[in-house]
Amino acid sequence: MNAIKKLFVAALALLLVTVSLSEATYAAELTDIDAVADTYNVADSETDETDAEAVTENIEDIEADTDSEDIFDPELYEIYIDEQGQVYYIEKEPKEPETDEVIQEEEAKEEKKEPTYSKLDLRLLACLVYTEAGNQPYEGMLAVANVVLNRVKSDAYYHVNTIEEVIFDKMWAVQFSVTTKNKKTGKSMMDKALESYDSGKFSGKNPKAEKKAMEKAIKAAKEALNGKNNIGDYLCFRLNNSGAKKIKKKYSDYRIIGDHIFYRTK
Repeated sequence: MNAIKKLFVAALALLLVTVSLSEATYAAELTDIDAVADTYNVADSETDETDAEAVTENIEDIEADTDSEDIFDPELYEIYIDEQGQVYYIEKEPKEPETDEVIQEEEAKEEKKEPTYSKLDLRLLACLVYTEAGNQPYEGMLAVANVVLNRVKSDAYYHVNTIEEVIFDKMWAVQFSVTTKNKKTGKSMMDKALESYDSGKFSGKNPKAEKKAMEKAIKAAKEALNGKNNIGDYLCFRLNNSGAKKIKKKYSDYRIIGDHIFYRTK
């Protein structure tokens, strides 16, 4: 009987030991599971923080790119590259739009410039051009004006030194037939042109056309007096008709503009 009790006590003790070991093992496993879970939670937290930082960086990059488009606008900045290959963006100076006031000021400055010729020179030269080439193209008018100015400077016409002297020169012969006076009226074509120049009135068959021709003649005279020359050193001109054949044989260097032939440089 005592032997049976001893065996029962021993079995009960073994059972208690086994249960205790099982609980300890289960507790250890729970601890390991919690540790692993904590590890995963930390990793997930770090991953979330990393992702958030990456998103923030991407947003900043996008904003930087957007800003760079404004900074590198070729209409606002000039690109300069130095010898080391460094790129610089230099801001352009803003252009000020031209207003009506600025344009008017510039035009006023041009008008204030004093001409290098006298009013008398302009009056005489314009009227000669009008009478000699009033029906010619503008280039022909400009060429006639330059013939007069070339004679003023030429040694071949040593006896004349002014525009007036050239126009009314009669040393060898009447140089410009428009200065010859009409026996009936006592006026030359040049006289009538001077009257129209002074009064602004034209008494011909087509006053509007005559006024327009005078305006062109004045413009040609002004440009010639200011140095514009389209015929070089030519000293003479005449109608390019049958009478010009001798001129063409004698002078190989000549130029035809409109109805006139320009020739002789010495």
